[in-house]
Amino acid sequence: MKNLVKVMFGLAAVAAVTASAGKYPFPQNMKHPHGTIIEYADTDMIKQHYQTWKAAWYDASQGWVYAPEGICSTVSEAIAYGMLISVYMDDEAVFKKLYNTWKGNSVNGGGMNWRIGCSGGSGTASDADFDAALALVMASKQWSDDSYLTAGKSLISWIASNDINGGKIKPGNQWNDGFNPSYATTANFQLFQDVAGGSWSSVISQAYTDLNACQDSKTGLVPDWCDWNSHKPILTSAAVANDKGFYDDAARTPWRMAWAYYWYGDTKAQAFNKKVVNWLIPNTRTASGVNSGYKYIDSKGTYEADESDIRNFVSSTFSGGLGLAASSIDGEQAETYLGTVYKVLKEKSSCTTAQGCGEGSVEGEKYYPATLNMLYLLLVTGNMPNLYNLTGFEKFTPDPSKAPSIKEGAGEQQAFGDTTIGVTGLWNWGAYHDKLGIGTKMIPDSGSSPLYKLDDGSIIARASMNIGPEPEWTQAKADVCKNSPAQCELKYPSAGIAVSFKKDECKEDGSCGIDFKALGIKYVRVTAKATGPIRMAVLNTITDENEKKKVPNAGAGSEPGIYVDNTSDYEAVTYDMTPYDYGFEGLGGDKKIDILSWVDGNAAPLGDEILSCIKGFKWEVKDAKGGIGEISIKAIEFLDGSKAAIDPVKLTGIEIKERVGLYKVSMIPNFSVRTNGMQLEINGAKAGSVFAVYNMQGKAIAGGMLMSSNMTVSVPNAGSYIVRVGSEMNRVNVK
Repeated sequence: MKNLVKVMFGLAAVAAVTASAGKYPFPQNMKHPHGTIIEYADTDMIKQHYQTWKAAWYDASQGWVYAPEGICSTVSEAIAYGMLISVYMDDEAVFKKLYNTWKGNSVNGGGMNWRIGCSGGSGTASDADFDAALALVMASKQWSDDSYLTAGKSLISWIASNDINGGKIKPGNQWNDGFNPSYATTANFQLFQDVAGGSWSSVISQAYTDLNACQDSKTGLVPDWCDWNSHKPILTSAAVANDKGFYDDAARTPWRMAWAYYWYGDTKAQAFNKKVVNWLIPNTRTASGVNSGYKYIDSKGTYEADESDIRNFVSSTFSGGLGLAASSIDGEQAETYLGTVYKVLKEKSSCTTAQGCGEGSVEGEKYYPATLNMLYLLLVTGNMPNLYNLTGFEKFTPDPSKAPSIKEGAGEQQAFGDTTIGVTGLWNWGAYHDKLGIGTKMIPDSGSSPLYKLDDGSIIARASMNIGPEPEWTQAKADVCKNSPAQCELKYPSAGIAVSFKKDECKEDGSCGIDFKALGIKYVRVTAKATGPIRMAVLNTITDENEKKKVPNAGAGSEPGIYVDNTSDYEAVTYDMTPYDYGFEGLGGDKKIDILSWVDGNAAPLGDEILSCIKGFKWEVKDAKGGIGEISIKAIEFLDGSKAAIDPVKLTGIEIKERVGLYKVSMIPNFSVRTNGMQLEINGAKAGSVFAVYNMQGKAIAGGMLMSSNMTVSVPNAGSYIVRVGSEMNRVNVK
């Protein structure tokens, strides 16, 4: 058998040394038979990513992809990844040199020793073996060279005898410390079955048994390493991370599942990714919100974001690896999320050189995330088709018009500063964006009114926004900004809408803003719909002053806030304004109105301090790598402890013209209101009292004097209304 293996590998060795044009040049632009791809991808950008990656990590003289760090070694994983990338980029010269390295360092003519160069290591890494075999099969079709297919079949046979044990996936030919979920390359195994036959279907079945046993029921996450018996997270001799949890190895698992679903419609892979997506989208909102590691807490049996300095950042490894789970799921939310994955992968790129990468002098991603960036981009854009069997794959032309974009909404825009209109009695609204020239755009334009009048006469506040990517922060850049502001590169994008309260926020006694405590405001109820990463923040005069004083991480942008849940229709959400640390209770649990992670808690004001100097609220897009969001607000109400509405005039100081003014809301009104179709029936009121009915946009529907204790008032449409009789008010919903 060993002699046969050597002969087969020898056939590939005598293949022509000159590179030829491939049968499937990049870009292949083929829709997968299953799943969602990015149909508006910029393939020139992918070419540029490849050239940058190649210049930094590929060493033609040695046939290496530098890994894991520095330039003194390579690993079998990097060689296999390079072979995959070069096949789909139609770069046979690179492929041949990498494959020569593989053969020259193989174990008995099969898998490659996992590391060569400095700190070399013997024995194979199974995932590298799996990818190299797949790359060889693809190469045979790309360059019409049967010797690659022969070598691929030989390697598949070697893998079956050395990397698989009783249907279970070993970490390598020389060890079996535990199960690595990211080694469950079920797309590869299905290809092996199709190409070479054998018992790969049983390997696939066992892989899903082990994957499902290791997968967390709440988050869908799996650990880097999993115990064969208990299927609990463990650390092994091969562990890269120092902690148990979802780290650099495990990050690739949803990508592997996406691959299996893309190519083969594997429903078990789809089910795995569905568990991930059910947690991923509501908890991270966009791919920029994915943390670079989730630690497993033994005492709780849960995964939590690892917010250590070396983990709390955006990385292709995690944003792409986790985010590609969305490609397996149907629906608008998953498709929108996948767009944010592409956005991150597009904005992130490799260091230009391996030497000094990640050490401050050379910006960009290191070998591992930069290499995965290429593989993720190829797969999600339809440029990693199954060249061995293209059944179900369909050619397409990328269409830039399908890319997410800002758009006009319904309604007639109102004049800025018009005190005759408002949303729930609030008139002082404005739109803003950064105008830094880094890609930010919005409708309406900055400096104009975000208020729009709809056909039914109601007023909404809305905006559609696209912000540019945030700059990569370094201490060197921060020092330049501090010493030479004109040369500052740390320009952070912003776009949103805001509602302000009284224009004369500062009073004679020196206090500023609105005192929610004095007004008895306990809750804020917002009726809105949103898409994208929209954050509602509490504007206050303390952070304004901190910005003027240049207090680090405590000025503009440090206002406590909360992300708004995405909904397709208007929903009323009530936020608790009870102080909590640096913000407020919000929705409770892990959904508090709080400061962002980068804000210095030692400098930021406490929620109790902010409560007495609130100047307004803002809704803005917040996405580290840039993104799109929309917000439409139908009503914003300020409520006391019993959740009765407080007169908005007390916040604005100005009544909306053409409506009957509001008065203090009674805790328990003496009259009642009930609905009967499109009519409000007022009962138990005092005859001779002045009454008014107004909608939540502050417009009067009816008013006058009650001739008796009961009265019926017709309303034009469903919605919320306030009925005032004398100094008492009642809120009612017409459905």
